[in-house]
Amino acid sequence: MSEKSRVKLKICGNEFYIVSHDSEEYIRTVADKVEHYLQNLMDRSPNMSTTMAAVFAALEFCDEAAKATESADNLRAQIKDYLEEAASAKSEATELRRREIELERENITLRAKLGKTEGSK
Repeated sequence: MSEKSRVKLKICGNEFYIVSHDSEEYIRTVADKVEHYLQNLMDRSPNMSTTMAAVFAALEFCDEAAKATESADNLRAQIKDYLEEAASAKSEATELRRREIELERENITLRAKLGKTEGSK
């Protein structure tokens, strides 16, 4: 397991310490996104408190996460369907190849019989 990072962040004038297995760079990237989003909301609505902006940000980020999860689930389902179709096609191809070999053998046998019949005339 990776070592935990302890990172001091400042978001909207408030200091936070975050402890995570993620890298400090990643934590700061996420914090910068939150800071930018909150500042943007508060700049557009001067009467909006940090708490209100945080609630709007939480709603937005949760919505994005839910939609991303749904999209990932749909992609997994599609991949599963494609894998099942590929397995079915492979099985069908194997069966067709087996039947082709069987027919080739039958063809050789019939040609041999036909050759004997023509040879005896």
